[in-house]
Amino acid sequence: MKHCIYSLTVLLSVLFFASSCKSSKSTAKKSPVKTYVQPCSDLVQSDTIMRTWAMGRSDSETTARKKAMTMAYADLAGMLEKTVGSMVEEYSATLSEGTQAASKELLLQKTVTTSKRVVKGARIICDQWHKDEKTGQYANYIVMEINTDVYIRMLSDEMKKAGKTVDDALLKELFIKHINKGKE
Repeated sequence: MKHCIYSLTVLLSVLFFASSCKSSKSTAKKSPVKTYVQPCSDLVQSDTIMRTWAMGRSDSETTARKKAMTMAYADLAGMLEKTVGSMVEEYSATLSEGTQAASKELLLQKTVTTSKRVVKGARIICDQWHKDEKTGQYANYIVMEINTDVYIRMLSDEMKKAGKTVDDALLKELFIKHINKGKE
């Protein structure tokens, strides 16, 4: 009799466990939660190129576009300022003491003018629109980028105009290093 009760208990436990597993599978398939991925956000990550994602929302397409562009430019400018500042510090540390201060000052001056030009010329690599039918709002999603090679070439040209040369390969290496540091 004990053996029958034990067998019956085990059988009922197995059936209960099996039915509970089955019910969890069916509820998982019918989950109402949807995952939403922002348009263009998959393009932001890059190890060698500085990129930013921005969105503008308005009931006017033009205003939505201006908001997205303004946010992207501001974000790129902030990222560039931080990256270039760190790059100049590290680059200056590699110079000999006699040329360090003068070169650092000139390099900082040239990075300011170069950065302004580069941010204004940032390239849009993704531009998507969405209209919310319920609210009538437009959303503009964009990703903008600053190419490392373009920035270093422009900075090098500015330094040459001032009569100084820089190690382009070292600047590029440091620039990429500090782009990646900013993402940590």
